[in-house]
Amino acid sequence: MDLIKIAQETFHTEADALYKAAERLDQNFLDAISLILQTKGKLIITGVGKSGLVGAKMAATFASTGTSSFFLHP
Repeated sequence: MDLIKIAQETFHTEADALYKAAERLDQNFLDAISLILQTKGKLIITGVGKSGLVGAKMAATFASTGTSSFFLHP
């Protein structure tokens, strides 16, 4: 299998995962957004292992877009 074919299959797999994630959005998603928008202080994000890496990235993204936040390692 050539690299182009591997890359195409990877993109299709990731696109399918995004589609499935979009289909699962519900009121919980809106509730989470509402809570984040209502936050008056700092947004604290935590996680362990891979979720910790994702949490650290989320905190950095929130901070760079104007939402005061930080990652707390448990």
